[in-house]
Amino acid sequence: MSSGDVVLFYNDGEFIASGRIGTPFESDTVGEAVWEEPESTLLFTVTDYKRITLDRDRVGRLLGYSEGWYPRGFVEVSEDARNTLLQEYNSIEEAFQDFQTEPDDNEESPSEPDEEAETSREHTEIQHHLVQLGLRHGYDVYVAKNDKNREYDGERLGANCVESLKLPGFSSAATDIIEYVDVIWLEDDHIAKLFEVESTTSIYSGILRMADFAVKVPNIAIDMRIVAPGSDEDRVRKEMTRPTFDKVLGNAEHCDVGYVSFDDVRDTYETVQDAGPLQNVF
Repeated sequence: MSSGDVVLFYNDGEFIASGRIGTPFESDTVGEAVWEEPESTLLFTVTDYKRITLDRDRVGRLLGYSEGWYPRGFVEVSEDARNTLLQEYNSIEEAFQDFQTEPDDNEESPSEPDEEAETSREHTEIQHHLVQLGLRHGYDVYVAKNDKNREYDGERLGANCVESLKLPGFSSAATDIIEYVDVIWLEDDHIAKLFEVESTTSIYSGILRMADFAVKVPNIAIDMRIVAPGSDEDRVRKEMTRPTFDKVLGNAEHCDVGYVSFDDVRDTYETVQDAGPLQNVF
């Protein structure tokens, strides 16, 4: 498995969660608990973890498997199965996003405004502002490959942005990790700033992705920012100093890792709209 690979979790007749492979690690305690082997190297973190309810038969049909199929243990989807899936979806990423939004038939539709939809709109708003700020300040801008076709105020997030990352000297594993970073500002073919927008209750995925990247590409000078609501500032800063993350990010001597609030992004965007580019941004 490689960082960024999509995974589905199955239990008792249905798929119950989705996520992405983060980074491999070693732990005697975890190895013993999971595999009864302290020295096991088959241990991985998971990012973008989300609870879902996804019908087994539907997944089987999408992958071209025979009726009654179900995953037995750890299963890698075959090339033929991926090609069958792509007959319905434009990409694996599109299918993954659809799987994540599968409704739970056991839950009643909420009568209040959809909180998840509001969160998604806010996330897209902040991404849009970061994209536009990057462009206004002369950077080339890259939007996460699963978000570039999202729209804000009728404008595609990825409009006027680079479509793919072409970074000399980077391994494919390192590039795979940052293809899902929300917004990247580039100077020619070098990364200037990485922004992870965290608008949900979990803030692990962005920090973990940056930690994964710092491991894959040590000694690189990059500004990395976790962007989250002001109400989450204390929690973000606390998570950034957890021993697991601090050990990795603290060793990235040439990287500047910090926090930016949603209000900071909005205020800066409004200022630049009114007065033009600033000397320093975030």
